Amino acid sequence: MKLIESPVNKNLNMETFYPNITKFLFDYTAIRFYKMYALDRVQIVYVDAYEKICLVMIDSRKKIKRSEVDFAIHRLLKTDRDHVKVDVGVKARMEAAGIKFTQQRKDIILVTMDAPKAE
Repeated sequence: MKLIESPVNKNLNMETFYPNITKFLFDYTAIRFYKMYALDRVQIVYVDAYEKICLVMIDSRKKIKRSEVDFAIHRLLKTDRDHVKVDVGVKARMEAAGIKFTQQRKDIILVTMDAPKAE
């Protein structure tokens, strides 16, 4: 697997790229910064929200494999699966809330980790 950082060349907020997902997950949350990555076909948004760090993994063609989630956790968060919370039911909760996607989304996974304390 190959993890590549996708450059964001313009000053755009996350809501421009993923309006429904951003509104559902980070509606009233202050975000310090975000980065975008590609892991094969999986799109990953790394979000630093002061108290927690989130990885939003999105795939429009297939279900995201456990090995892909573990690889992203290891490479981006520098930890293992035992120290993070993996939520695989995000897409089902969004559809239950009545959210319609502008593009097809086959799978959405949210990985959350507490941010390290500043000393």
